[in-house]
Amino acid sequence: MTETPGSGERRAAIAVGAAVFIAGAVLLGLELAASRVLAPYFGSSLFVWGALIGVVLAGLSLGYWVGGAAADRYPAPRLLLGALVSASLLVLAIPYIDGWALERVVSWDPGPRADPLVATVLLFGAPSVILGSVTPIAVRLRARSLERLGRTAGRLFAISTAGSIAGTFATAFWLIPALGTDQLLASAALALMVAAAAVAIAERAHVALAVALAAAGALTAPVLALAPESGGRLAGAQLQNWSPLYRLQKEAGRRTGDPGAASRDAGFRIAYAKDTRYHRLVVADDSKTRYLRFDNSFQSAMYLRDPFRTRFTYTDYLDLGLAYDPGARSVLFVGLGGGSAPKRIWRDFPQLRLRAVELDPEVVEVAYRYFALPRDDRLTVEVEDGRRYLAHYRERWDVIVVDAFYSDAIPFHLATREFLELARARLEPGGVVVTNVIGALSGDQSRLLRSMVRTYRAVFPTVAVHPVFQPGDRDPRTVRNVILVATDGAAPSTSFLAKRWAATRKRAPGAPDLGTAIRDRWDRPLATDDVPVLTDDYAPTDALLLLFG
Repeated sequence: MTETPGSGERRAAIAVGAAVFIAGAVLLGLELAASRVLAPYFGSSLFVWGALIGVVLAGLSLGYWVGGAAADRYPAPRLLLGALVSASLLVLAIPYIDGWALERVVSWDPGPRADPLVATVLLFGAPSVILGSVTPIAVRLRARSLERLGRTAGRLFAISTAGSIAGTFATAFWLIPALGTDQLLASAALALMVAAAAVAIAERAHVALAVALAAAGALTAPVLALAPESGGRLAGAQLQNWSPLYRLQKEAGRRTGDPGAASRDAGFRIAYAKDTRYHRLVVADDSKTRYLRFDNSFQSAMYLRDPFRTRFTYTDYLDLGLAYDPGARSVLFVGLGGGSAPKRIWRDFPQLRLRAVELDPEVVEVAYRYFALPRDDRLTVEVEDGRRYLAHYRERWDVIVVDAFYSDAIPFHLATREFLELARARLEPGGVVVTNVIGALSGDQSRLLRSMVRTYRAVFPTVAVHPVFQPGDRDPRTVRNVILVATDGAAPSTSFLAKRWAATRKRAPGAPDLGTAIRDRWDRPLATDDVPVLTDDYAPTDALLLLFG
């Protein structure tokens, strides 16, 4: 069949434009996926995001220069094909080498700023450079005259940027919640290989076409093999009114007509405010209570005239670990906030040795300065990511309390099976993990809690569920604080647990009354077949917390 004049040229232009768009989309999608790769090792701090953005931009800049120089020297379609195929293989390699590379960076430990920077360069530097080279190579191939060079360059760079925009939104809004990190990276690699195949067809590079198609076929198996753990489709309604802290914030808005009232003087007095590495931190007072706020949500509170009296009910429920393990002598807190639970247990149980691990050093200083956290050898604080702390220090604990989740976000690396396996390895025999979770017991808004329960049950033989019911609200569909208690031993009956706690209170009369917390234990079955086990590779906590409709 005879081709229409110019049809081959148009086909080549479309194929090259599509390749440029896909390369731009993969580059920004890679940057977002990289945050998930690094978080289990380095958290999600400003340092991590600075490293990611800086390395990707540096790779883009170097790629522009290298790609332009190479295109002038070798102005042939095979150069573009080589760049696409090379980028595809480099992206595909990340899931297979990331653990090895990150473990070595952690072992070296060049510092909190350099750790994520070195890791990002090792894993994402080369793919960023190669992907950055695609557009200048394409400009050289498609430029037919000096008179149209500027138009050609402008069009292709605009296409690349449009691809980056599409890749950013698609990855952040849909792909990361829907796919595991490894599967996302493999899918990106496959997309690049398909783009290479399209360019090879359009440019009639038959040998290159055969290689690209064969490689694309070979990549299909890893994409399928890296599928996240099955567990149904994530869908539902947006999370609402999850805790007393949320309701307190809504009340602040009602007082002033401003939902951000606690961040200004409308109804509250600002005692302290600072932008930290991780949050916009505000300490605000009303007539009776002092509040700690991170960004747009309250995290902790304290009665001004009674600093050791717990302001919110769920804080007392964190003592459940001592009810399940009455012989405990040491407690580790992952997450500090205002220190409400640690300081209360410090006062009530003088025989206990306590330690809190808090990521943000400013939060530690605020807890000491504004929330009456005692400076005492029995209650020490380490500034560190909780998971990294457990990985670095092999000290064992009787009780580990995880209270590091926000109302609108969950540090996913503190919710996965791998984290729980690490926590279990740091428990003394008979030890307990107590976790403050956000969720409903049933209904569409229960997916986060049920996924957490399924994950905990994948590691611990016993997982007890203690919902924090508020007066007049026992609807299991309501989103609320729920305390999970995980242990290797069998769960005692609620009557036995209540008697044991009553005996504990005779020895420690200041301890809170947990009668309601124990009686309300949710022993009914929780269906978990339709929710995933959270893993480092697949932890769609954002999608479970803020469910898509």
